[in-house]
Amino acid sequence: MRKTDQSRTFLPLVWYGVMGFLLLGYILLPFVRTVLEALRAGDGYGLLNFHEFFSNPNQWTVAKNTILLGVSMVVTCGTIGILLALYMTFLCSRFKKLIHILLLSPMMVPGVITVIAFIQLYGESGVVTKAIQYALQLPSAPFVFQGYGAILFVITYTQYVYFYLNVYVALKYMDYAAIEAARSLGASWLQIFRDVIWPVIRPAVLTSVIITFASGVSAFSAPNLIGGGFKVLSTQIVRSKANNHMEMASVQVVVLFAISVTVMLLVRFYSRRFGSIAADRSQPAVPEGMRRGWLAVVGRIVVLIQILLILLPIAAIIYLSFVSTSSIMQDIFPRSFTLENYLTIFRKKRVLKPLINSLQMSVMAVAAGLVLTVPSAYLIVRRGGRAEGILRFALMLPSAMPASLVAINLINAFNQKSLFAFGQVLIGGYYIIPIAYVITALPMLLSSNEVAIQGLHPNLEEASRSLGADMGNTFVRIILPNIAPGIMAGGILIFIRMIGEYTMSALLYGVHNRPISISIITNMQEYNVGISLAYGVIVILICYLSLALIFRLDDRRFL
Repeated sequence: MRKTDQSRTFLPLVWYGVMGFLLLGYILLPFVRTVLEALRAGDGYGLLNFHEFFSNPNQWTVAKNTILLGVSMVVTCGTIGILLALYMTFLCSRFKKLIHILLLSPMMVPGVITVIAFIQLYGESGVVTKAIQYALQLPSAPFVFQGYGAILFVITYTQYVYFYLNVYVALKYMDYAAIEAARSLGASWLQIFRDVIWPVIRPAVLTSVIITFASGVSAFSAPNLIGGGFKVLSTQIVRSKANNHMEMASVQVVVLFAISVTVMLLVRFYSRRFGSIAADRSQPAVPEGMRRGWLAVVGRIVVLIQILLILLPIAAIIYLSFVSTSSIMQDIFPRSFTLENYLTIFRKKRVLKPLINSLQMSVMAVAAGLVLTVPSAYLIVRRGGRAEGILRFALMLPSAMPASLVAINLINAFNQKSLFAFGQVLIGGYYIIPIAYVITALPMLLSSNEVAIQGLHPNLEEASRSLGADMGNTFVRIILPNIAPGIMAGGILIFIRMIGEYTMSALLYGVHNRPISISIITNMQEYNVGISLAYGVIVILICYLSLALIFRLDDRRFL
């Protein structure tokens, strides 16, 4: 057997062994430990904890609230995201790239910062709330920004991006000739959408439904900060863990996982049953007349309102970060400007440390995630056998796991010495949060890397092997340099998602790995509002610089 043939057999086997060890130890067995913890009853196992959960009317209410929030999010985010994607594809003619970037902006602002911005705008002492109260001379605040409606409003603002981006990309492959033919036959725009556009965008919509629902049911920052009496499973899980009721916390995450998987399976069933239609064209050519009708006017108004809703919280964060905390707390329109909030962050190591922690842990997670998913994506795309199918399933499994489930899994698995941690206790240490970040990042990184590898022509690899290069050299010298922009763009997107992550951090952080999201909330609770907002501006700036780098590396997928 030639050396190249041996490498094509030996190296994949070694990689399967490494990935099997890691996936078993950090994803599969921790989940089993959580299920066993949920079943723990005294010295044995049983359904006592589940009976306690389902026999409690309050827990039933929490579960129903969680499902209601997830379904509502899908409806609101889907409606807004699809409409914006249709407008940008068929009706937008001027400043298209700028508008597109602005519509992606909520993705750049971590959820916890967004919630704080909305509180500063619409909370009881918010700028907009006080302005309306003062203008109308009302005795009290004109509205209460709390509960189900407030949560839905804030999360819709941040999560519609999944629908918008996925549908926008799908519409790039829309054949406009089919639309023109339908119009010439007298079809209404509603009929055209139902019969021509919908079959093309259906896969993107269904993918977005899964992502948005999973994100909605696991959301923590908005329910925690503005939920009021509207309780959901994510907040109750953190409360159970804080009270050291790990059996009940395990039951709650298992129920949350069951809800998420049920919806995913239903969507997958619908997807397989109805399939999709592929188009031949890669870019629609839209006539100018279509951009001058009443639909275009209405679309411009909707987009303008959406951009204002996007920019207002960001502007509020930036503006208030330069204002003293006392002015924020006392004045309707704070005007006591200062640089002290930023100077405090960069002068005091204790205050700067959470920012450094978040940067370091996010970079570590991206680096580890790429190391694990790039070779795996290559084997899955190029070999496509049964082993690769199992590997892909295991790597994609975290996409069905809410963030709180991942955290509880790690707590149950690594609160004692473990073989998979090489005899160490990880809970309470620095590396447990980066590990959690890696686990949640695996599905997105794998999908992104698969796209990058699918765009690489196999002839390059064959040419390398024909010249005597083994599989390892071909991968390092030929494949990686050619797919580097794509995998780097995917990695930066994960970095943006992780730098302000809050749910897992709230469950896993300790003295040594306190992230910036926790410090933002802590400073808010200690009435250091200016420092919290300055943290937010720094994170937003980092995220926007990262977005610019993504566009430079892989604009074909994102612009």
